[in-house]
Order: sequence, then structure tokens, then C-alpha cells
Amino acid sequence: MTEIHRPTLGESLRSARARKRMKLPEVAEKTRIPLERLEALETDRYGDLPDDVYLRGAIRNYAIFLGLDPDAMVAIYRAARPQAEKRAPLSVAPTTRTVALVPATIGVLVLVVLILLALVLLHVIVL
Repeated sequence: MTEIHRPTLGESLRSARARKRMKLPEVAEKTRIPLERLEALETDRYGDLPDDVYLRGAIRNYAIFLGLDPDAMVAIYRAARPQAEKRAPLSVAPTTRTVALVPATIGVLVLVVLILLALVLLHVIVL
């Protein structure tokens, strides 16, 4: 029995772009999807791409731009990209604001303790 070759997401996107006779830099400019991400999509390098939610949106936008069915392209992507490769969404990634909050809180607490200690030593506050 012969196996039917189904094109990968990258092959589908690349052939649709070729039919439109467009170069990747031109597509990147018109879709505002970074060139590196388009290259990774067209070569099925999912590990080089950002989190799943962003990527599904980019696939949809690229598919619409190329005149392809966005739901079909996302379905091919979901079937091809292993669950283990999917990255954590940006919403759970640590931010610099969260990281910077801990040292600032400790610094404020140390400052308050030092002021209280100075006031006690100067007999302004009687214990």
C-alpha cells in the first residue's frame, strides 16, 4: 500500500507564496511578521518560534494573506508540533517588573527598620 504524501505546513505556505511570486522579505513587510519567523515556519522549524498562542495567530494571518484556509493551516501545525515543544505562554513568563519587585520590597523594609532603630536610639520613640 502506498502512503500519500501530505504537504507539511511549511511546504504549503512556501508553495502558496511561490504561486503568488512573492519573496519572503516582501511578505514580512506586508504581513508585519518578522522574516526570521516566516523562514522558520516555511522550513517547519517550530523550535525556533515563539509560544503557541502567538504562533497560531501568525499562521492564521499568513494563511489569509496567501489565500489559504487558516483553520486548515492551524490544524496542520497542531498535528505537526509535538506538545513537548510548545513553549509556555507569555502570560506566565516572568517579567522584569515581578523580578524587580522583590529587591525593592526588601530595600524598603530595611529602610523602615533603620529609621525606627535611629528614632529609638535618639529617644524620640520611647519603648
